[in-house]
Amino acid sequence: MSKDELGPRIDPDYRAKEIGTWLSTEFDPGTELLLVAEQAGDVTGFLAARLGDRNDVGSVAQVTLLYVSPRTQGRGTGRKLLLEAAEWLKTRAPGPVSIGAFEQNPFRFFYEAIGGVVVKTVMVRVDAREWPVVIHLWPSPQALQEGIRAREA
Repeated sequence: MSKDELGPRIDPDYRAKEIGTWLSTEFDPGTELLLVAEQAGDVTGFLAARLGDRNDVGSVAQVTLLYVSPRTQGRGTGRKLLLEAAEWLKTRAPGPVSIGAFEQNPFRFFYEAIGGVVVKTVMVRVDAREWPVVIHLWPSPQALQEGIRAREA
């Protein structure tokens, strides 16, 4: 995505409104999870997960969004959010877990580094364009946790 296309999507006010709408109209706490990481009152990252398989890859759950603030990247925020999400999924969806990332996302290789296997690329519409999203799969939430912990060691 170009900066012009990304601009509105990364604008904090735009995202706050978009997330507020999602929470009030679509979020289902029975099948969805939202985690927020904070430091000194500032949001440093967040993660969304849901039960089900939207990408037809055999998963029983998926992490739909993981974001870590650029100023706190590399400090373990993403790993902690993923570990907590995997813990939540263990009791609700003990089978395969998927995570998608835009093909152009330079951080998507982190998913392979923690044991995710690329199983599919799907096209996702964002506003007026379609973008390739790479889907990574783990056999279970435990396998996701083990991959993260092995990377930390």
